[in-house]
Amino acid sequence: TSIVSGVLTAFIHCFPFDINSRLQAFIDVCGFRFSVKLSGRMVRLMPLCNKISVASIASKMNIDTVYLLIKKPFFIKGYFLMHLNKAIASEKKGLFLLLKLLILLCLVKTFFLIYNNLGGNGWSIHEYKDALPIISWSLYYDACMISLVSLPFFIALLISNNRSILKLAAIISAGLTTLMLLLNIADVFYFPFHRQRADADLLYVLRNPFNYGSSAAWLIIAAILFATIVCVKLLWANYNHIISSKKQSRFIATNCILLLVCCTLFVGSSKKIIPTAALTSVDAVQIPLTQNSLHTFIYSLYRSKESIIADNNYMPIEKQQALFSINKQNSIATGNAKNIVMFIMESVPYDFFDTTSNYKPALPFLDSLLNHAVFYKNAFSYSYNSNKGITAMLTGLPTITDIPLYHSGFATINKTNIGEVLRAKNYASSFFIGDNYDDFGFAKCCKWTGIDNYYCMEDIPGFKKMEKHSMGLHDEYVLNFMQQKLAQQRQPFFATQYNISTHYPNELPKAYQEKFKHIKIPAALKTMMYYDDCLARFFKQASSTAWYNNTVFIFCSDHWASPVSQKIKNNMVNSFRIPIIIFDPSQNKKQVIDNTVSQLDIMNTLLSYTGMQASFISYGYALTDSLLNNRTVYTKINNSIYQGINNNYVVGFNSDEGKAIYAYEYKKDPDFKNNLLEQQNLTIDSLTKNIQAFLQTATRHYKNKQ
Repeated sequence: TSIVSGVLTAFIHCFPFDINSRLQAFIDVCGFRFSVKLSGRMVRLMPLCNKISVASIASKMNIDTVYLLIKKPFFIKGYFLMHLNKAIASEKKGLFLLLKLLILLCLVKTFFLIYNNLGGNGWSIHEYKDALPIISWSLYYDACMISLVSLPFFIALLISNNRSILKLAAIISAGLTTLMLLLNIADVFYFPFHRQRADADLLYVLRNPFNYGSSAAWLIIAAILFATIVCVKLLWANYNHIISSKKQSRFIATNCILLLVCCTLFVGSSKKIIPTAALTSVDAVQIPLTQNSLHTFIYSLYRSKESIIADNNYMPIEKQQALFSINKQNSIATGNAKNIVMFIMESVPYDFFDTTSNYKPALPFLDSLLNHAVFYKNAFSYSYNSNKGITAMLTGLPTITDIPLYHSGFATINKTNIGEVLRAKNYASSFFIGDNYDDFGFAKCCKWTGIDNYYCMEDIPGFKKMEKHSMGLHDEYVLNFMQQKLAQQRQPFFATQYNISTHYPNELPKAYQEKFKHIKIPAALKTMMYYDDCLARFFKQASSTAWYNNTVFIFCSDHWASPVSQKIKNNMVNSFRIPIIIFDPSQNKKQVIDNTVSQLDIMNTLLSYTGMQASFISYGYALTDSLLNNRTVYTKINNSIYQGINNNYVVGFNSDEGKAIYAYEYKKDPDFKNNLLEQQNLTIDSLTKNIQAFLQTATRHYKNKQ
């Protein structure tokens, strides 16, 4: 038996008084030097030699009662620690690089947390115990993504000595790492509008080239690019340093660690590959703090495939259809076909119309209009995204894909093509917007829904000389052009204006910058005041036209947005509240509706004003019909979490896990402190069933089974 560089433990079975003499004899006979530690009758000997023959030592000492045994735990521990130290010494360059990346992501995450602090509640972090699971999940996902992007380089170090191959692998890892950093840094500034981490939708909404971008927008872009360039340079310097010293190590231990960390995403029953897996430990509002943007982006690209939409079989088909049906027929239809003009208001929250809100701007025209119109004060958008908002309004369909429905593989879904339906009713249809052609894919959306004419900035005569902002032309020019087109339009007609001046970064024309410079309110409120003035001029001119009195005007926001820059309300209900207004000059009556209504109701309402009585496909109800007193409306927080909201309660449902995750009586509990999910409550049970029926209907519909 031999011992190679380990820990030798000798148990000498002899009389206690003789142990020292026998130990000295043991050392003398062996002829080797030992580091000796006595503890009672146990002698720990640290050999300073490479090999010791136990048999030869025993024979030389002529000791019958000596047992030299390897104490395995001590041996393994010593052997492991010695080689671990050696491995760390040889691989410290690689390990330090990974540690630097983790620290860098932690700094970006900290900046993300501070910049997007959710109002006064601080992401619902009230004590240090609330932060611990967030930190652990955040470190875990960051470590996973660092491992993923670093593997190409370290695997190349393991299998090859060729410098060209190593540099190619370094370029791949550097590119992936740069993408990871770029997405995480960009999310710091994009999150206030998207309300979730980067996903496939980013490929479409960031298509806007910012041809007329503000200094603030360009400053953010410049900061992101500068940070990215600095990171790339530092990364490349580290990779080159490791390559130059490659002969010292093949980074076997580093590769094992990276592979092990990546594998944890796929093993076990916790489904960590799902970016919302942390919901088992943190609140829904805290999920973005735990996520890494590269992870959510890659997962979203994967989810965009048809195969990933599973059949959510929560209940028998008969029960699902009894709870929720997409086959609709308006019970009330106007006798005469009316012209319909719809104003889709970009990023306009309910706060702008709430007289109790601190963010209520002075809106002389719209405030006066409410005295002659129907105002739905408990209306909800479907999501936080413009592309999902326009889909909900023009088709009555919820988007359950991560990317816009009209860009997805489900674009052929069975739906009501509003343009075709209107054409059959002898309507002409048109869409007006002041941005570049097909920004955000809206030209595709209009074609997809069958709308006859799409007008953008390039269609407006003299647009090159007109004053612009980051997103395109200011609203006054688009509304003037729309007025001219409607004057030439045969009746009946349907026209939609999608305003963009109220979109971030909320830039005003120079004349209005001067007009509002002494008003100390946020920029979003000022641009809403500007839009109100544009509408006042539009209606003043329209009121003298022949088509005006036979027209119904519908106002609806595409989604909620924070009225104050960088201060987002931590409220899963109010952050979906939007204004919906219907003004019919021939009726001229004031009415305020408290019942819950939805963006998904808009298409049904449009069709009711055409006099259409045939059945059609929609997830909403006509606002002209008698509304249910405690109706459930549905909202989408992110790629996994949906909500059911009625007049008093909100229930959150995780579609990945197939279960409810929270329930609040939001009017009595506005701070959302008392989760009622564990309590027996028939209303909450009913809301949960309604959400399940809604999602089961949608998934079956998307897969052409409905």
